[in-house]
Formats: sequence, structure tokens, C-alpha cells
Amino acid sequence: MNHQSIMSTEFKYDASYLKSISGILKISCLTCCFFGFICILCSSVHLHNFRACFYNTVVLFAFVCTSSVLGARLFQLWQHKFYIFNAIKCEYYLHVFLAVACFIAASTTISLDVTAYTIATFFALLAFSFYALDAYLGYRLSRQRDVQTQTEPQTV
Repeated sequence: MNHQSIMSTEFKYDASYLKSISGILKISCLTCCFFGFICILCSSVHLHNFRACFYNTVVLFAFVCTSSVLGARLFQLWQHKFYIFNAIKCEYYLHVFLAVACFIAASTTISLDVTAYTIATFFALLAFSFYALDAYLGYRLSRQRDVQTQTEPQTV
């Protein structure tokens, strides 16, 4: 007899996540990062300056990270493949980092008086606020989960 252990590769698609607050925030962050990137690309200023390179690096990194997290949430990767992994805390730290990075990127582009850079700064600050709100919601959720899993001390 040939016994093989076959791992299930089925991913369940959860479309209801896109309607949740966290899903809407992630889509909003993706949109802001994309539009900010396009604004810098279409500006009249040469793209090889520090401000443009730094801004585009930050928003592209944020776009890729947010797309990965959104894909993992949509296909329930955390629940089915990495059930020991604490995804809520990891997303919390990621969103805090991305919020700070977007704020710094917005601060670098606001100093140049070009309309496209000002619009890109607006999108970066909007993404900052969405990431910060998502981080706050993740923090609250992780605190609720920590409180729920605590057990009362046993007396001997």
C-alpha cells in the first residue's frame, strides 16, 4: 500500500473581508499609494532626485506589503497554513511601520513647491491615516484576544 500524506492546497476565498473595515482600509491604502506613485511619476520634476526616489520606494514597498497582506486575508492563508502564526500582531507592527514610513515620505515631498508633489503628499498623508487607523484596530483586536485567552490563576 502506498500511503502518502497529501497537504491540502485549497484556498478559500473570503469576499466578505473586502466589506469589513480592515479590508476597506487596505484597499484605500492601496489606492492612495498607487495614486501618489502616479503623481510623482507624472510631475515636471526630474525623477532622479532624492525626494522622488524616496517617496516612490516607500509607496511601492507599502503597496507590495499591503497587497500581500490583503491577498493572505482574502484567501485565508493565515488560518489554513500558518495557524500558529499570530497574524494580527504582525499586521499591527507592519501597519505602524508603514504609517511612519508614509508620514516621512510625505514630509520629504511637501518641501518641494510642485503641484504634483503636493498632491502626492496628500495621498501619502491619507495613506498614513489609513495605516494608523488599521494599526489601532489591530492593536485593539490583539488586546481583546490576549484578554480572552488568559486563564485565572489556580490556587493550590
